[in-house]
Amino acid sequence: MAESRAELEKLWRERAGRFRREMMPYIRYMGQSGFPAFLSLVLIMAVISYTKLVVNPPADFPIGEIGVLVLTPFLCRSPLRTWLHPADVVYLMPREHQMGSYLSLSFKRSIKWSGVWAVIVFLLYTPLYSAVNAGGGSGAGVEAGNAGVLLLAFVCLVLRVINYWGAWQERRISWSGHRVFSRVLRWLVTALVIGGWLFAPLGQAVIINSLGLFVLGIMYRNAAKSSFPWERLIEEERGTRKRYYAFFSLFIDVPVLDNSISRRPYLTWLLRRIPYGQHSTFVYMYAASLLRTEIGGILLRIAALGCLVTYWAAEAATLSGWSAVFSIIVFGFVYSVQLGALRNINKYTVWRSIYPLPENGRIGQYLKVDAAALATGFVLLWLAAAVPLLLQGIFAPPAVAAVLLLLFVWRRPKVLRRKLLLEEEEE
Repeated sequence: MAESRAELEKLWRERAGRFRREMMPYIRYMGQSGFPAFLSLVLIMAVISYTKLVVNPPADFPIGEIGVLVLTPFLCRSPLRTWLHPADVVYLMPREHQMGSYLSLSFKRSIKWSGVWAVIVFLLYTPLYSAVNAGGGSGAGVEAGNAGVLLLAFVCLVLRVINYWGAWQERRISWSGHRVFSRVLRWLVTALVIGGWLFAPLGQAVIINSLGLFVLGIMYRNAAKSSFPWERLIEEERGTRKRYYAFFSLFIDVPVLDNSISRRPYLTWLLRRIPYGQHSTFVYMYAASLLRTEIGGILLRIAALGCLVTYWAAEAATLSGWSAVFSIIVFGFVYSVQLGALRNINKYTVWRSIYPLPENGRIGQYLKVDAAALATGFVLLWLAAAVPLLLQGIFAPPAVAAVLLLLFVWRRPKVLRRKLLLEEEEE
């Protein structure tokens, strides 16, 4: 028995090492692209802005809302790398009763890295939390000072442990609809508990915390669960690998993985607006890929988070409104980089060689879709900043942001066209 468990642990380590070796060449390509230099610049600007904010926080700074926004994702998200493959259903399932030792290594890895990120975010949040409370700001239910920070740290630790346990219970739930509902409810309960400790008095916060834990306990207890969710773990591993490849595909060609398709009826109605004909064949193809694949989902999440952060920065008029411009630049860059993955999504599909399509018009039609998607995301980010700033009589930051965004939208097609033509020549 001990030898079998040792073999499984060795298999886990071999697979983890193989994945790291597989990613190393792409990391080098990414490092040569200049992307780390841009991140360094963003980090320097963020540190400067954060230091100024801690030293002199506005009196009406929404520290409670910021706490709920930044702490909830890092306390709730519990990724689990198991390195499992579809073939393991055949070869490893007979040893399911021994898979505890294999899975324990995955849990240790998840707890380690998720915990590190949660601690980093908490340590970045608490100086601002203490500074706002010391200045008499609103939005904190617990008392300022070391006692308040320590109590908040204990609450976050308890929530982190509960979310680890809850995420595993959700993976074991048999029905996908129930699993999604449980995940959404867990995130909402976590946000409600954090908000209770940041806004409500101590007694009310304890009541909110108890009710939230009771609801989660009842939900997980009544759900139909499997002992070892093979299919769910394999699907999660496949999705994680796809996200890695989607990121590195922005810098170099990577192995193509199957794309997961989502209906998204709230967006796909736009496809009916595209006219039929050879002049719009690739417009339809790229638009459908954008709206129905994982790239579209990622862009929606980036835009939603960017609009929320930008709006809060603009409403608080932090740094006279220039913090909102900085938020637009950061989220706009991330949005544009992720959108760039669209050009490779159908690069190796067979049907492009079967059907008589006008290949000479593909680049121009792709650029139309890219420009439309980019302009949509930028307009949403700009409106999230411009509306609250203009209502406060602040005009310079929105004007500068509009000029920067227009310049980027105007220049991007030229840069992309040169890059696509170069890629075609290399092929």
